[in-house]
Parts: sequence; structure tokens; C-alpha cells
Amino acid sequence: MNVIDTKLRYLLQQLTLGSAVKPANLLEEREAFLHPRLARRVKSPVFRYNNSSSQWADFKPALSLDSVDAPEEIVEIYREKQRELDLTKNMFAAVGSEGFTQFAIEIFGAPTAEDAQQARKVLRELSDVAPPEQNCSAKEFAKLIEIRLRELGISMDIRLVSSMATKVWVDSISCAIHLNKNSLFAHQEVRRLLVHEIDAHAVRIYNGSCLPWGIFSMGTAGYREAEEGLAVHFERQSGHLYPFQEKIYAGRCLAVYLSLSSGFVEVFEELLIYFDEKTAYTIVERIKRGLTDTSRPGALTKEFHYFTGPAKVRSYLQVGGNLLMLLAGKIAFKHARIIAKLVQEGLVNTSKWVFPLEMNDDRKSAPAERYSE
Repeated sequence: MNVIDTKLRYLLQQLTLGSAVKPANLLEEREAFLHPRLARRVKSPVFRYNNSSSQWADFKPALSLDSVDAPEEIVEIYREKQRELDLTKNMFAAVGSEGFTQFAIEIFGAPTAEDAQQARKVLRELSDVAPPEQNCSAKEFAKLIEIRLRELGISMDIRLVSSMATKVWVDSISCAIHLNKNSLFAHQEVRRLLVHEIDAHAVRIYNGSCLPWGIFSMGTAGYREAEEGLAVHFERQSGHLYPFQEKIYAGRCLAVYLSLSSGFVEVFEELLIYFDEKTAYTIVERIKRGLTDTSRPGALTKEFHYFTGPAKVRSYLQVGGNLLMLLAGKIAFKHARIIAKLVQEGLVNTSKWVFPLEMNDDRKSAPAERYSE
């Protein structure tokens, strides 16, 4: 790994989003809010964080751009990442303050009124859909992940951890898959997650690692919408996106939109139209991370990408975008064109790339054309 990629990996290890925005009192606030004696929820959670603005005062996430020996298009991708690193550092320093949301919007964007309208439409259509029964343990799921990785020829560590805000996290920096060891998974969920986490996330990390520049396995600036959009696109095209999960994605999008102008309780009350209390709370909690007083407007906006991203993938394909180039690494939509150009010029070798199992005809599953519809 060259000098700039070594530094980028170090910086991304320091700028871990999940750690920075995870409230120290997450469980206490959840239990207090959902206490059965409280028939009406009137007090929004107040989150505390171990992360403090002072710890970022002297942190300078600077890349040595002069050391990049690469075509100009690649140098510009590193420049974009430098700008994102600066914004991320500022967002981390703003955790718990009024400025947090604006930095989140600059990095991740925010849903539009039309996105929220589409989300409400999906929620109304699926309002009576209940979650599937969860009876598969994390240990059992880990074995299935191991098999899937082996079939693809990808080597990644699988780690069962006790404290995670989510059930699964594919970490491109440590090249490991983290599973919440206390989680249970529905059988439909297991099939969906194998597509989402392995066929999309792990494949993009692996293919990115085959390129001469490490940024493509760690994530270019703005990669997340394509990342989650592609993962959910694969879920749908493979037939593994079940109705309740689609409802969750719509709920997250609506919750982000509402949270930008409303407090926790108001957003929670609206989601109760479509979800049970625990699910509604989990969605809003996920989006209000980064705030201290969650009765105030504000959000960690990235969660809407699961809902809007698949449409962006379809638009990309409809105008002639190459799906295989989108799998070249953890890249934004606009970077796929650059990768295609470098492939044509012989600067990128695709011979070691792998692709989702269900895209391979020789595995007697869904052909690649099914993913390009």
C-alpha cells in the first residue's frame, strides 16, 4: 500500500462514524422511553456522548496529495476525499451541537419532499405488514456468511461482537464483517443480508482492492448512495427484498425528512401509524444519533439512501451505465465512468474481479441481465 493510502486508512480508522455518534446512554434512554407504564411518550431522549469536540481540535485529516502517482482523474478523486474528510472531522466535532445536522447534510445529502411523499405511499401500501419471526442466531448466520465468502473467493474476518448499534457491519478498513452476537435473524432476513452485505458490500470492497489505488476499497467521497442503492437493488432483483424490510427503508426515509423539522416524539408518533412502538423507536433513534437534545430538529441524514438509492441505480442503468463498473469498488455513481475509461486504457485489470453469485449463469441462478433491468 502506498503512502497516501496508508494515511487514508489511518484517518478513516480515527473517523469511525458508528463510534462517534453512538450515545453512551443508548440503552437507558430506550428503556425509559419504551417503559410500559408510560402510555404516552412526551419526553424525547437526551443523549450523552463519549465523543467531545475538544478531542478533534488538533486532529488534522490531511492527505499528501502531492505524493499521488496516478492519472489526473484519480488525483481528483483523492482531492474529493480530502474535502469529505474535512467535513467529517467537523461533523464529529459538532456531535451534540446545533451544527451537527448541517455537516451531515453536506456529507450525505437529505431527502426531498417528493422522496418523503413516495415513502409515505409505500408505508400506506404496507401498513399492515408485520415483521417475520427471528429464530436464526448470529453464530448460525456467521457460518452462512463464511460459506458465501468462500464461494466468491473473498477472504474476510467474521467477528461476533457484543456492542453494536446495528446487526451487521461490513468494515472496509479492517476488512472484517462484524455481527452483533446478541441479534436474532429471520430466515428471510438471512437470505436478504447475504445479498446486501456480501454480494454488494463485500464484493465492492474486494474488487476495489484489486485496483492500484487503495481509496477504491475504502470508499471514495459520496460512495454511500450508490453503495446502499446497489445493495437494495440486488435485494429486489434477486427476490429477497421482503415487504417488511421495504417498509423499514421507507420509514427511515420519512423519518429523516421529518426529523429535519421536528423532534423525536413528533417523528415517533407519525411512525406509529405504520409500525409497532419498538420498531418506530429504533428507526427514529438511528436517525437522531449525533444530537443531544432530540426534541430539537436535526438528523444523521444518511439513512434515506436505502430508499432513494435503488431508483438512482435504475436511472444509472437506463442511461447506459455499466453495472459491472459500479461493482469496481466502493465508488460513487460518477466514478464508474472513470473506472470504465481506465479499463479501456489498460490501466485497470478486471481479471481478478468477482461478481455476486446470482449474477453468474454457471451457478444456475439469476443471470446478470436480471440485475440490469
